[in-house]
Formats: sequence, C-alpha cells, structure tokens
Amino acid sequence: MRATTVDYARSAFDLIDDIDRGTTAEQVGERFGSALSSLGYSAFLITGVPEPPARIEPYFVLNGWPQGFTEHYARKNYYVDDPVAAWCRRSKEPFEWSQAPFDPATWPRAAEVMNVAAEFGMRQGFCVPIATGHGIQSCVNMAGELPDFDPQAKRAALFLGLYAHAKSLALSEIEKARRHLDSNLTDREREALSWTAAGKSSWEISVILGVSERTVNWFIANAGRKLGAVNRTQAVVNAIRAGAIAI
Repeated sequence: MRATTVDYARSAFDLIDDIDRGTTAEQVGERFGSALSSLGYSAFLITGVPEPPARIEPYFVLNGWPQGFTEHYARKNYYVDDPVAAWCRRSKEPFEWSQAPFDPATWPRAAEVMNVAAEFGMRQGFCVPIATGHGIQSCVNMAGELPDFDPQAKRAALFLGLYAHAKSLALSEIEKARRHLDSNLTDREREALSWTAAGKSSWEISVILGVSERTVNWFIANAGRKLGAVNRTQAVVNAIRAGAIAI
C-alpha cells in the first residue's frame, strides 16, 4: 500500500533517523536501500559523474545496483552511452529517467543501456544531480520496477537521497583518513600507544617491548606527530578514534 501524502514527510524523517544511526558508509547504504524500498525502489547508486572518456566506477560512493549489473555495465563500458548519466551531467534538477532525452534511432547504445537496466529490475528511475565544489557533478540514482512517482514521494526520495549522499561521503572520508593514519603508524608505535592506553608507564612499556625507555618515548612522540596530537593522552584518543588501536 502506498503511503498517504501526510505519511511521506513523517516517514522520510523516521527513515533519516535510521540512516543517521549508521556508523560506516556500508551501514548507511544498507539503511538507505531499506528506506527506498518503502517508495518502490529496489536499487540505487551514489556516485560522481565525470565527463567521458573517464570511467564512472572509481567515483562510486555507495553501490546498491543489482548483483551482476555493475560488472556488466563496466565490461560493456555503458557509461559512455548512458543517457541518464549524460543528462545528470547537464541537469541541475531531479528528473525521472524517462525525462532523459535521447533518440533510440540515432543513439542505439543508449537504448541498449536502458533495456539492460530494465532486465535487471531497473525499469524506471529517479535521479538527483548534486553539484560539488571540485568540478565533477555527483548524483543519487534510484530505480525499480514500479517506483512511486507521486510528487510527495519524489520529494521524500530527494530528501533521503541528499541526506544519504552527505552522510556516506562524510563517513567515507573519515574511513579513508583512518586507513591513512593506520597505515602510517608503525607496529611499534601502535604497540606503544596500546600499552599507554592500558595505563602503562614508558618504563613498563620498555620492559614489555624489550627496548629502552627513551625509545618508547620516541615511538609515542612520533605517533603523536602523525596523529596531530599535542601530548600522549591526545595521541591515544586520536589513535582510538582513527581505529589504529583498540581498548
């Protein structure tokens, strides 16, 4: 049963609360997909849309396409002839897929892209272009067999899409920063910070690690510089936040 007009706004806010509880980009994707299902969508993609001949796959933020479609799309290099992506790079307003202009007679590959999408259960769709500050347009693309295109439902989808885009992008950047910090810390630096977090003194850590106390202090100071910390307590806190150590 379709939601009533009054329900759309209330449902959207409830669903955003659920999306907001996601602590990783993957969780946001799962919750966004679940939220969209209430509006008749079974697939989605949050991505940048660079100008061809650049490929789109490196710009994926959250991929909720049907299993097998991503591989097929990439193998056939469909992005070059995807009429929805082409219109998204030009449009500033959300649009239904059917509004993306193309002539199947003069652009047969575009028709092929849309026909294959339909075979994967993406017969109709709704695209939300998002302008970014780095010169490459982004978008939230959602699709299904028979999505709800009631104006209020589309507003709810727009609202959910914009929020999921911002949330997933922020979490992706955090996760990227965590991986960078974690990869920059040496094993010895992580060990020294872990034992510091456990309340051990530099002398105690030196005994545990079999190195001098001065070396332990150097490990901690060096880790602190990498973590942007002004003292060892902040270094421990920043390391925990970055996922470099656990307590």
